[in-house]
Amino acid sequence: MKKLLITGVNGFIGRNAAHYFENEYEVHGMDIAARYCEADDTVRYYQCNMSQNPAELSMIVTNVQPDVILHCAGSANVGASVVNPMADLDGNLHSLYQLLIALQGIAKRPKVIFMSSAAVYGNPKQLPIRETDELAPISPYGLHKLMCERLCHYYNQVHGYRVRAIRIFSAYGIANNNGLRKQIFWDIYQKYQSAGEIKLFGTGNETRDFIHVTDILQAMKCILAYDGPEEVFNVANGEEESIRNLAEIYARELGESADIVSFSGETKAGDPLNWRADISLLKKIGYQKTIDFEEGVRGYVHWVREQEA
Repeated sequence: MKKLLITGVNGFIGRNAAHYFENEYEVHGMDIAARYCEADDTVRYYQCNMSQNPAELSMIVTNVQPDVILHCAGSANVGASVVNPMADLDGNLHSLYQLLIALQGIAKRPKVIFMSSAAVYGNPKQLPIRETDELAPISPYGLHKLMCERLCHYYNQVHGYRVRAIRIFSAYGIANNNGLRKQIFWDIYQKYQSAGEIKLFGTGNETRDFIHVTDILQAMKCILAYDGPEEVFNVANGEEESIRNLAEIYARELGESADIVSFSGETKAGDPLNWRADISLLKKIGYQKTIDFEEGVRGYVHWVREQEA
């Protein structure tokens, strides 16, 4: 059986990827934190700070000899990157750099998927956003993800690596009872719990291209099976959903009316206005959406209420 190494395996996408691929690969997981224990967890686990312990990282990679690597490790918080850009640089760029260096010590060239972000686009000049459009990040997080993409391209061109970057737009959802415990879906519920209302930043007219974690994993599988030359893929659904619509669907699922939803009009630093991806390339290699947006919101609200029970 081929071996899969997932960095950041304790995180939202990493944990779900371990379940998703467990019947296809021998799964090895690495994370900076202690193991997230699950009764049915068969992941071979390694605790390692990738950016600070390159020798340990190299030893793990050499011992595992992975055929595929999903690099899910790193910071994923735009606001925190504005407050502490150096920590974001360390969590994203430095950890990737150490991984790519470690791979020089093994004979095989594994397929690598790097989790990039639509944040590399910033505020696009036109919609839908194509992979070839201008990259103009408006946050340290987006800038560091772009630097990571450039690093991947360099190692592909100069050292013959097989790294692909996936620009994930707005990930959400719940799978295998693993839900996202941060960002807007989580924040909405925390606001509702504390104040009985949902008051958010912005005007509500801001839009995102949401993609359920199950569909992100399906997209990864399509990319791993694809032998074409492309190095960068938009991972989204090509659909624009307003934040107001999200909040109102959420309120209805909570058994409330849309009257509890309001917006401050204030824009948070680093947040883009409107996103919708061109996913022609992703569709060409076999991707098809399986989770409808309202269905995904409904499933998340059901899960998050159970967490607070």
